[in-house]
Amino acid sequence: MLERVKRGTVAGLAAGVSVAVFVLVYDFVRMDPLATPRLFAGGLLGTPVDVSGDLGTLAWVASIATATWSLTLYALAHFALFVLIGLAGAWLFRPGGVRANVITGALYGGVVGSALVYGGLALLTPAFVVLPDWRLVLAANAVAGVVLVSQLVDHPEPD
Repeated sequence: MLERVKRGTVAGLAAGVSVAVFVLVYDFVRMDPLATPRLFAGGLLGTPVDVSGDLGTLAWVASIATATWSLTLYALAHFALFVLIGLAGAWLFRPGGVRANVITGALYGGVVGSALVYGGLALLTPAFVVLPDWRLVLAANAVAGVVLVSQLVDHPEPD
């Protein structure tokens, strides 16, 4: 049991990192760094997360501090949620459970991850938050599911 918890935790963290990198690259290509994490942090905290004010002013410094705090809280929530997804995956993709492969991993990540994103946003989102593109969410979560399953397959439970 403890081994499954460790495996699920590591797999969930790896999946969380894969989503974070996927989204950071996506935002970088769009030339809007941290746009997606700011959107989710704003939805989670109920307030827009943005850096504003003239460079070097007190308002600018305060907005940097607030954005840093908001993004840190969001990152903690992000990785805690992925640990839970990893624990569920460790139970689901155990010996005698669902067969772990790229397809089942992508389906697990795409369906479970996207349902949690849009379900969470539906419950938490204030009016100012614009929902992220569903293709980004689906692709990032499908990649995360494949990473999660690869971690579980690479480190099977001892007999």
